[in-house]
Amino acid sequence: MVSMCLKYFPQFISVIALLLFSYPPALYAQSNVWAGKQLTSDKAKKGKDKLKDWKDHLQKWGLDSNYNHELDLGAKLNTNGWSGCVYLFKKVSKRQLSFWQLGFSEIKDEKQVKQQGSFGAFPQLGNPSSYIFGKINNLYALQLGYGRQTILLPDVLEGNISVSFRYNGGFSLAMLKPYYLKLINVDYSQPNDPATVQQQKYSSANADKFLNTGYVFGAGSWSKGLNEMEYIPGAYLEGAFVITPGNQKAFIENVTLGGNIAYYAKDLPIMADRPAYNLQACLFVGLSLGKRWR
Repeated sequence: MVSMCLKYFPQFISVIALLLFSYPPALYAQSNVWAGKQLTSDKAKKGKDKLKDWKDHLQKWGLDSNYNHELDLGAKLNTNGWSGCVYLFKKVSKRQLSFWQLGFSEIKDEKQVKQQGSFGAFPQLGNPSSYIFGKINNLYALQLGYGRQTILLPDVLEGNISVSFRYNGGFSLAMLKPYYLKLINVDYSQPNDPATVQQQKYSSANADKFLNTGYVFGAGSWSKGLNEMEYIPGAYLEGAFVITPGNQKAFIENVTLGGNIAYYAKDLPIMADRPAYNLQACLFVGLSLGKRWR
């Protein structure tokens, strides 16, 4: 038996070699392509699994019904401008939260309108920019307050929406920054270049140019006047209805509808031709996103 195997061993080796060398190269390529696709598929599957795990983690962390704390970031569209807010909530009871609110707002006059600067008789100055005619100050407000939020109607409308009422009040700081314009100055003693542009804020000395569209080339740079900012202390009160969807996925969404009123120690002039008041009030609609944890 052994001798027979040895006798046919060379022929067996020859057949194996023939099969190997005659195997189509395309099949090798297909095998490699299949292996590459399999590797790519495995990587994609692992990536999807990690993404799903992370999403599940966010949902469990953010929507814990037994939460004690909540942090929200929000934005508001006000009738007199816009606001950005940060809220830090603490659960007091099943239906009530206490919270701190920190907000920053830009306050605009209802009559302010942008318009294009004037070329005048000096096109060599370049292209004019837009500006707000008659504006003399930018007005900003920083508010820090404490308040409560109480659920009024839990999970109404087939369990999809809850309605709460939120109120808070505290310290408000108004910040007045001079509004600079690029004013055209003409010096006919310089025949080659009689016109120049200078950034100036409003004053009684330049009121005839500041409030004359023929002399305004455009708005000055926003940073101009930051070192001249005036700070006026005050206090504010705010109230809002909060609408919260009941089928949140990962981040809690709140829609707010309310109003804000603030009183300051002195008048806050924004426009040269409009009366200034130390009372600022607005209505707003807002949206906030947040997370909860124990």
